[in-house]
Amino acid sequence: MNHVSELAINYLQRYGCHIDEDYKTFLREACKIHPPPHGMAWYGNFYRQRARKAEWFANSLIANAAEEGNGSRKVWHFSRCISEPEYAELVRSHSIDESRHSKMFVALVNILFPTQLETDFWVQLQDLSPDYYHHKHPTTEPPLVSDRSQARSLDNSSSGHLILDTEKVMDEIIKINLLEIRALILQLLLRPVLQAYATPENLAKVTTMSDVFIYDETKHIEYSAYCIGKYTQQGNQEWVREMMIFRQQSVNEMFLTDVELENSVGTTILSTPNTVQGNLE
Repeated sequence: MNHVSELAINYLQRYGCHIDEDYKTFLREACKIHPPPHGMAWYGNFYRQRARKAEWFANSLIANAAEEGNGSRKVWHFSRCISEPEYAELVRSHSIDESRHSKMFVALVNILFPTQLETDFWVQLQDLSPDYYHHKHPTTEPPLVSDRSQARSLDNSSSGHLILDTEKVMDEIIKINLLEIRALILQLLLRPVLQAYATPENLAKVTTMSDVFIYDETKHIEYSAYCIGKYTQQGNQEWVREMMIFRQQSVNEMFLTDVELENSVGTTILSTPNTVQGNLE
């Protein structure tokens, strides 16, 4: 039994999420064949050791704000390439959450390290989030094809617009699902560190923000698992099984590469760009 798959399933159950049984089976198998390094003891120790340095930890929060903002933009673009309205709406909500998360990470830096950065830099940090809301966001229209190479990804009915076929959409949603499980694990690592840096006066607020992160990551796992489950029920069990195994392997490899580069932000934690570090010194 793999710790990561069981932890993800337990959190889904904790929040009352209804998940397809085939999805649970495939997730467990993928994590058994390719155990996620982000769920291993060595990584938890690695992260906690780094996070003892206040400068490093403050910088990691800023790096996360940047990562969430970039992720929000990418996820929104993906949503525009989905022809299934229900799936597109779920992905758009995910994008809006990540835009909000970017702002929350900046707010955490302000709460935990209020005197560390100059005013002008705070203004720059606000721009890391694309500032998406349900009432305020970019177009939902499919993007136009910009070159012939993109045409290979088009659905036959796209008529010059970049609409991904169903299999490509599901591949992307499987990647989202496994990355959001990684994000949940990393949020659970982040939580006690945030609480350790908090003062008695801001501990409750910081804990509440951590609760929001964990809840949102769990709901992102839920919606992507729901989409995967619907596709599985259409007779695509073996394709989904094989793709989840393959994508878990690629997520693990990407994570290990990021750790080597000290740039393991993912959707949470770790990174020390020189430009940011300079502002903290």
